[in-house]
Amino acid sequence: MTKLLSTFDAPDTSAFQQNRLLFSWLSDEQQRATLYRELLYTPRVLPFTSRADTKARASDPGDSQYHQTVYLLTQRAHIEQALTDTASFSNSPYLALGSGTFMLGLDKDQPTPATDEHKAQRQFAMGAFKYDGRTIAALSALAYQAASVLPLKTREFDLAYLSEQAALRFVGFLFGFAQSDVGLLEQTMRMAYNGMSYQMFARHFVANPLAVPQASGAMGMLLVRVGQLIDQYQQAIGKKEQDDVAALQLELKELQTFAFPPQGAQLLKDFEPILPRLARTAAQYSGTELAAIVVGSIAGIIGNVQASVSIAVSQFFTLNQMPLAKAAALRAAQNPADGAALSALILEALRLQPPAPFLPRRVLKDNPFGDVDGVRVPAGSLVILAVGAATRDDGQPHPHEFRATATKDDPLIFGGDPGDHLHQCLGKYIAMPLVAQVVQQVLLLPGLAQTLDPTTGDANRLQKHWGFNCSSYPLQYTVDKRVIQQSLNVVMEIKKPLAVHAEALKQIIVYGAPRIELRLQQARHVHFAFFEFLENDSKLVLHTIFDGDFDAYIEHFALQIGPLFDLLFEHIEHAPPLPVAEFPKEFIDAIRLHNKAPAGRYFYSAYPLRTVADIVSSPEVR
Repeated sequence: MTKLLSTFDAPDTSAFQQNRLLFSWLSDEQQRATLYRELLYTPRVLPFTSRADTKARASDPGDSQYHQTVYLLTQRAHIEQALTDTASFSNSPYLALGSGTFMLGLDKDQPTPATDEHKAQRQFAMGAFKYDGRTIAALSALAYQAASVLPLKTREFDLAYLSEQAALRFVGFLFGFAQSDVGLLEQTMRMAYNGMSYQMFARHFVANPLAVPQASGAMGMLLVRVGQLIDQYQQAIGKKEQDDVAALQLELKELQTFAFPPQGAQLLKDFEPILPRLARTAAQYSGTELAAIVVGSIAGIIGNVQASVSIAVSQFFTLNQMPLAKAAALRAAQNPADGAALSALILEALRLQPPAPFLPRRVLKDNPFGDVDGVRVPAGSLVILAVGAATRDDGQPHPHEFRATATKDDPLIFGGDPGDHLHQCLGKYIAMPLVAQVVQQVLLLPGLAQTLDPTTGDANRLQKHWGFNCSSYPLQYTVDKRVIQQSLNVVMEIKKPLAVHAEALKQIIVYGAPRIELRLQQARHVHFAFFEFLENDSKLVLHTIFDGDFDAYIEHFALQIGPLFDLLFEHIEHAPPLPVAEFPKEFIDAIRLHNKAPAGRYFYSAYPLRTVADIVSSPEVR
C-alpha cells in the first residue's frame, strides 16, 4: 500500500482524522498530485465521512457531525459514467445555489427528455452565445488592454487579480453591461464562485453556513440588473431608455478606439452584445428566464478564467516549461495563426491541474459502479468527481508529467465539440480564447519572474482558497512603462477654532511663498507643489509631484524649510515633534501616515521617464 493511503487506511486513523487528511491533501497541489498517483496506481473508490449536514433540522438527533459517507471518484471510467449516465446520477447538489439563478440548479433528481430544463437552456445558450473566433479574440484583446492598465503600473502585480479583472471586462463587453456594472459583477461573482466551490467541495470539510446564502443573494442582485438591461434593450421606447442604450454602445466604441488601431477596430464594427441580441431574438423565454440563463452562464466564466490563467503560468514556472511557453507566446503574437501551440501548452498545464478540480453528483441508483474492491455506492449518496485524476487517467504515456508535445484537448477541462456527450460547456468557445490571450500577454512581459518570500527566499506560490478558488499569485516584471515621478498628498486636520487657525495657515503660506519657491527651485526634483484647503477649511492638503525616494524627499523638506513647517504644525492636529529639523524621522513618519495614495492607484504622467533636471536643462524649456 502506498504512503498517503496507508496513513488514511490505518486502523487507528479516525473518521475525523481521515477527513482532515483528505482535505489537506486535496487542498495542496503537490499533495493532491501524489494522492492521484497513488489512487491511479491502486484503483479504488475512496469513501470518507463528510462534515456536510444532511438532516432536515439542526435539532434532529445525531451523535456526530461526521455522519454522511461521500465517495471520491478518481478513475476516468467512473467519472465519465457519472457525467453521462443521467439515469444513475444527477446534478441535484447544485440545487442549493438556486435554480432561478444557476443553470445547473435546474436539474432534477429524475430527469426526463421532456423536463430536462438544464439541457434545453444549455442548448439555447450554446446557440445564442456563439460568435465567430475573430470577434471573441478581439473582445479578449480589448478586455486585457483595459484590465492591465492599473495592475501593470508597478513592478510587482497579482496575476490572479489581473486575470479576474480581464474576465470581468470581457463579460461586460460580451454581454453588454455598462462600465459602471463592473463593480457589481466583481462583487457578485466573487460571492457566487465562493458559494459554488463550497457547495461542490469544501462543505464536506469545513463549516461556512453563509457561503451558499451569500452566493444565492449575490446572484439574485445580478439577476435584477440583467433583467433591467434586457428591458432597456427590449423596450427602449422612452428617451431615458434610448439614452441608456446609446451610452452602452458609445462605451464599447470608445474602448475599441483605446485598444485597437483603426483597422483593428473594424473587427467589432458590427458586433452586437449578447443582451441586446437576446432581447431582439429570444421570444420563447420571458425577460426573467433570459436573465436567469445569462446569470447562470456567467457564474462560472470569471472564476474559471482566473483559475486557468493563474494555474497555467504557475505550472510553466513550477515544471520548468517557461522558455517553451514564452517562445510559443512570441510566435502567437507575431502570427495569430500560430496560437494553437500556446493553447496546447495551456491545456496540458490544466490537464495536470484543472481549473474546476471537483464536480459533485448525487447517485440515483444503487451500486452504479458494481463492487469496486469491496466498496458499493448506494443510491442517495454523494460522489465527488476528482477531475484532475481523470485527466491523468487518459491512457497516454507519462500521465503525471508535463507532455510538451500533447495536442489533444481533454473535454473534461473546457468542454468538447457539439455532440460530445461527455461534457459540453461554453468554455471552449468563450473562456479558452480569453485565457490564451491573457497568458500570452503576461508571458511577453519583459523580465517576468516569480516573487520571493523575504523570510524563506522561496518563490511565492499560487494561493488557493480550499484548494479551489485562486486568490493570489504575485509576480514581477521589468516595467517598461515605469514612472519616475511620485505623488505626495498630505491631508492634515486643522485645529479648532477653524476660523482662527485656517486664517493663520493662509497667512503663513502667503508670507512663506518666496522661501518655498526658492527651496523648490534649488531642489530640482519637484515638478509641482501647492496647498489646498478642503471641507470648509477644516483640512489643509499639501500636493506635490516629485522624483526619487520618498524618505529622502521628505527629509530634504525637513532640513531646507523646516522652520516653515514648524509654523504650519502649530495649527495642525496630531503634529510631529518640533522643530522638524531636529526630528526628521518623526517628521517622515507623520507625513507618511497622512499621505493619501492616488485613488485606485491610478497615476498618469505624460513624460514618465523624465526628471525635473532633464526637463529644466532641455533647450526647449524656457
